[in-house]
Amino acid sequence: MRYNKALVWLLCSSIVLLTIAAFYYKKGWDTVDGQLREIATNVNAVNEVMNDLGGLYNRTRSGIILRQLLSLEAPFVIVFGDSIVEQLYFPVLDGLNVINTGISGSKALEALPFMRQVLADSKGPLVIVSMGANDAFGKNVATPERFAAGYEALARAVLDSGRALVLVTLPPMETGKFAADKFDHASIPAYNDRIREVGRRLGVVVADVDAALEAWHKGQPEGFTVDGVHLGAKAAAVWRETVYAAARKALAAGKP
Repeated sequence: MRYNKALVWLLCSSIVLLTIAAFYYKKGWDTVDGQLREIATNVNAVNEVMNDLGGLYNRTRSGIILRQLLSLEAPFVIVFGDSIVEQLYFPVLDGLNVINTGISGSKALEALPFMRQVLADSKGPLVIVSMGANDAFGKNVATPERFAAGYEALARAVLDSGRALVLVTLPPMETGKFAADKFDHASIPAYNDRIREVGRRLGVVVADVDAALEAWHKGQPEGFTVDGVHLGAKAAAVWRETVYAAARKALAAGKP
């Protein structure tokens, strides 16, 4: 009899424990399910935060650049561009300091307001424009026609300021490396054709680093970028030599 009572008590206890466990399991699952649903419905909010972080860097970097420009008295050369420019070192060019105003993530189609600020806050004989790769980044790729219109607006802003101008073609990308896979590779050659066309139409010097790097790379067994987009040390030297040669030509043409 005692054995039967103990068995019944054990069975009842087990049922109670299983019931409690099932309740808490369901409650926990409902909580997790709710959290997952909340995350799923807040993807846009997450994207907004990520975009704002990029915007924060842009605002910080542009503010630093503008303050630097205002602190300089002697004339200088400006290099205007994106992360490909931002990562580069620019030595003095024939006695003129060269100021790097590159900002990672910058697009030609969005850069005109900042270009106008840079021109208003600076003085010097020459501006070098080297940007456009980010217009081929991600899903919102600019058509060659839209790119050409935005790029020409940048060029005309410089010329309207009374300064000489050098346009720089986009360096080739190196397929098979992680950063390059995020860009539309068909757009880069098309953008370069538009840059050359704008240069011819406006009568300004074009530093064709695309052609220079392609020719240089044929004799190099190793890659020329660190991630498919940004230049390694040797390729950066080729870029700089090509651009500086074009800058000297533009400066010489502007002298009386």
